[in-house]
Amino acid sequence: MNLTASNISKKYNRSKGGANWFYAVKSIDLCIEAGKLTAVYGRSGSGKTTLLNLLGGLLQPSEGKVLCGETDIYAMPDKELSAFRNQHIGIVPQGAAALGNLTVLENVLLPSLIGGRSSDEQEKRAEALLQSFGIASLRDVMPRELSGGEQRRMAIARALMNRPEILLCDEPTGDLDDENTRVVLRLLRDEAAKGTAVLLFTHEADARNYADIVMKMDGGSLEKI
Repeated sequence: MNLTASNISKKYNRSKGGANWFYAVKSIDLCIEAGKLTAVYGRSGSGKTTLLNLLGGLLQPSEGKVLCGETDIYAMPDKELSAFRNQHIGIVPQGAAALGNLTVLENVLLPSLIGGRSSDEQEKRAEALLQSFGIASLRDVMPRELSGGEQRRMAIARALMNRPEILLCDEPTGDLDDENTRVVLRLLRDEAAKGTAVLLFTHEADARNYADIVMKMDGGSLEKI
């Protein structure tokens, strides 16, 4: 499944002074293709996280449409959109995003529990993901006991729990050492090779070595490099 943005933008009102509004994202057309890893570079404040939230069904655009396959996600009621997103879109947020009162395994299982799919089969799926990401021995550990690299791998495993067709990642290698950065980038590359449409927002220069498509975001605008 492709993820397609057509003329999407996001503007916010200012509370004081100057123009009474500004664009965080400016009129973007974008297609994240199934089976490819698209890397988007940009400095802090360039609009990357806002764009991810627009594409992931988390933030209503001011203009334009976002299509998952043929489905216009913002034409759905909120409850229907939440269920659709949980099933079809995996999101790896920036920084630590684990629930601290749940174990690693329980955190990875969350998307299936939210979707009402709790079962032995789902637990086996979560365990298989932990195994493939090299953190199976940490299944019963609490998130506060994990290293930064381990937390990122857990977050990716959780995002993949429901076998989403689309994976959106916001700086998943931020603050990681070189070894853990390579591990995470290889995991994302492997996921794209399985047919997932992967979008990576990053500062990491080496990401271009793993990407099929490289783009740059600056001042809310996006261009292909």
